[in-house]
Amino acid sequence: MIYLGITLFLASAVFSFLLNNALYKSSRGVAAKKSGPHVVRWGSTSKPTIGGISFFATFISAAFVFYATQEIDTANLYEYFGLIVSVTLGFFIGLQDDAYNTRPLLKFLGQVTCGVVLIIFGTHIDLFGIPALDYALTIFWVVGIMNSVNLLDNMDGVTGTVSLIISSISILLISLFPGDANLNPFLFLLIALVGAYLGFLILNWKPSKIYMGDTGSQFLGAFLAFIGIKFFWNIHEFNPGVDVSMQIIAPIMVFMVPIMDTTFVVIARISRGSSPFVGGKDHLTHNMNYLGVPEPFVPVLLGLVSLISGLLAIFSIRYVAFWSVYHTIVFAAYVVISFTIFFLLFKRGEKIGYIKERFSKTLNRFFEEKEKARIEAREKEKQPS
Repeated sequence: MIYLGITLFLASAVFSFLLNNALYKSSRGVAAKKSGPHVVRWGSTSKPTIGGISFFATFISAAFVFYATQEIDTANLYEYFGLIVSVTLGFFIGLQDDAYNTRPLLKFLGQVTCGVVLIIFGTHIDLFGIPALDYALTIFWVVGIMNSVNLLDNMDGVTGTVSLIISSISILLISLFPGDANLNPFLFLLIALVGAYLGFLILNWKPSKIYMGDTGSQFLGAFLAFIGIKFFWNIHEFNPGVDVSMQIIAPIMVFMVPIMDTTFVVIARISRGSSPFVGGKDHLTHNMNYLGVPEPFVPVLLGLVSLISGLLAIFSIRYVAFWSVYHTIVFAAYVVISFTIFFLLFKRGEKIGYIKERFSKTLNRFFEEKEKARIEAREKEKQPS
């Protein structure tokens, strides 16, 4: 089964790379569609937003292969089809947005529908034991993660790296628990998508040739939201001894990077009196760069944060035999301290970025006025005396 997993990973990576490369070559003359007033790219050039197509193609291919070659028990079968319907809807929501800049309300309703689909097919957070509250939290989680992944897609290599880490952590969790994990349909899909991320990152690493676009981020958001519910919010299905507090802490730890980025950006924009839905170069990634982290190392740094937090979550779920209040305090403190440190770095980077922006605008204005004066002087010289 290990050889099967390696073969699946390599086949998915090669397939993703070849598909992305073919799409890139066929679309080099087409600028990125997203050019509206609310779209702000970190890079200075437009690039095709085609990466999400490879994610979806790899996912659908792997889902079909597993369904055609393996038996799926009834419980997993409903969730399996629910996942397929939800991520397919997410893919088309993103495709529509990339093509036509969908209105935020319509996009939001589509994201809510992704959450409702999961609930209908039997996937929801089981925390309160009250269906209405659990369903509401599930929809909030799905919409939140879909938007967080979308917001995080603002610099070369970042979202692909973080998604790869989260998916790999999920594979590790499944593999560490007893049962027929080798034929788990969700493990099969996770391995296939990790390969797809790698094939995409080869062309998305700085200097990138392609973006994943909303097509990719909405698909990934729906998929990762499902993974978060299935394997981290509902960790008591794997380890009944885990305290209920870890149901809340574990998904926050695993999804720490996108949650931090979204939280900090929303706080910063609201404090400035601007809309959180208007794009800007004020994300955690940008502020890391303002602080002096070279752009190619930003995804590496955030990937390491995601990896460390994910491994700690796995350790808490798998190897803490008797959960006590002290464990809750330790892991909760880790989350709070991590958020605090990165928020302070975020604010400092924000100040540096603001100073750089003001200086750049002042310098540009100086050269523009100087050029204007030079042109006026030349025009006067041309006039007859």
